[in-house]
Amino acid sequence: MKLAPPTLIALALAFAGCERPAAAVPPLPMAAAGTADAAKTPAAGTYVMSGQRRGRLVLTAKGEVWRISLSGGASADGAATAADCQLEAEGALKDGRIDAQVVPFEGTNTTLTAADLEARPATARVALNGEAATVTTDFQGCGAGADLSGRYVRPAPGAIVQGAISQGASVSDLSAALPDARLTILDGYPWARFAIARGGKRLAVVQFDGENEELADGRNSQQAIGSEVGWSALKPGLRVVKVEGGAS
Repeated sequence: MKLAPPTLIALALAFAGCERPAAAVPPLPMAAAGTADAAKTPAAGTYVMSGQRRGRLVLTAKGEVWRISLSGGASADGAATAADCQLEAEGALKDGRIDAQVVPFEGTNTTLTAADLEARPATARVALNGEAATVTTDFQGCGAGADLSGRYVRPAPGAIVQGAISQGASVSDLSAALPDARLTILDGYPWARFAIARGGKRLAVVQFDGENEELADGRNSQQAIGSEVGWSALKPGLRVVKVEGGAS
């Protein structure tokens, strides 16, 4: 029998190897559904309470510590405004959750001292899941009818406009959320009232906590009723104490 030359044998083996199917590559493991990765979750920002109550959650990163700012908690129909609540808490973000301790703060309607917390410590937990945040807290400083625990959602761009106009929001907060808004001064006594409009549409009428000299130039708003101004005309530290109509 005549044997094939070695060169032909080598070529035949090479072609046979090319036709052999490649070994299957095992699939990558899937991440657990609903688990927020602390390293990848863009948690910082503003969230708005969903449901029948009005509330606002702001998460701010301070290095390894996260600041939880909560305000509102009363009925979305405007009832029990005086009972709206506030709290500030700090904790670490881990596995999509912030376990925080309530810390001393001075708010619009609530002031909490270190002595208060020593007598009655409180906690707040924020569980993140995509664009939603579930808040649970054992804080007992809220008045009747107000509850800060619940589900908050991060509104889509544009929707944040209404959500940002809530009790406890500062002029700085509103300016960041609505940089192009205009304000018309409606009343100046006994409390100033401002109509907030954007693109020709009125969003809400708000009352701030400054009784006198609400304007940055030192004037009382009573002296400028009917004027249309921008955010720079107001003192940045003023906070909303009441919201009327137009804002969700």
